[in-house]
Amino acid sequence: MTVAINPSISTPSYIPPNTFADYLSNQYHYCLFLDMDGTLADFTLNPKDSAIPNATLTLLQKIQSHGVNVAIVTGRSLDEAKKMLSPLQLPIAATHGLEIAFDSKEDSDNNSSNSSDNISVAHVDATELTTIRQRIIQSCLPYRDFTIENKPYSVALHYRCDPTLADAAYTIMSTVLNHHSNWTLKQGKYVWEIMPKGADKGTAILTLLKNMQVSEDLCPIFIGDDITDEAGFIAVQDKNGAKTVKTPQKTVKGMGIKVGDERTCAHYYVHSVHEVRVLLESFLSFFQSHLALPSDLADAHTSSIKNPMRHVI
Repeated sequence: MTVAINPSISTPSYIPPNTFADYLSNQYHYCLFLDMDGTLADFTLNPKDSAIPNATLTLLQKIQSHGVNVAIVTGRSLDEAKKMLSPLQLPIAATHGLEIAFDSKEDSDNNSSNSSDNISVAHVDATELTTIRQRIIQSCLPYRDFTIENKPYSVALHYRCDPTLADAAYTIMSTVLNHHSNWTLKQGKYVWEIMPKGADKGTAILTLLKNMQVSEDLCPIFIGDDITDEAGFIAVQDKNGAKTVKTPQKTVKGMGIKVGDERTCAHYYVHSVHEVRVLLESFLSFFQSHLALPSDLADAHTSSIKNPMRHVI
């Protein structure tokens, strides 16, 4: 069983990661949205074994120090995402946007998941979620290689250890879902997840964008690798969908970058987690070189810079 991808699918262009700076222009204000697993961290059989390299965390901190808004958009729970990012503090849209922490540092200092800077974008019936979990656990008893991941607002069934269980996983989850009309089923890499309706990564990105209160012409960049990231690509690339983001110019022009060469709505792609890190290094070099330029040379640099970005009209 596969999920149909949005009909706006296109043939993405490969971005040589070490020349990503050539795709940027100082006419725009950039903000960066990043998935975690398969984007910043290598994909592992057990989700608990995934880790973001310290070099990548340091790189993100340097980008943030240059005034760039950086945020995480992940299927991980908020607590797990914070642990993987530590000691780096970033806004996080977790559980596919069901949990959003705008100020991760303040949340950490307060040690409270109920901070006023945390929101949940969908109503979650805790009793119903418990019932869903119990039904999934019962249905998985005959199998050894499933991993059930319990999150605060959803439950995921991983079959990474045995990809041949894909059909069995879908059958279990879709059968459970039949009894719960206010919930939906999302597919990811070797995983099916039941979660409340009303949240996806595209909606999460737009919510984070509103909170950023940028004052210049905006170019959001979203990098992700999974099926659930497609909604995020659409959000940053689709001008009509992005009009809900209020900036003084009311213009949003964005880039979606897929990790991997699978079919995608993203306009661009790179091959691997390693290439994402190289791309981020080039992204940082753009800001470092711009700040190093004298003001009279900056204008000349602007006129000569390449800007092959494509935008949906």
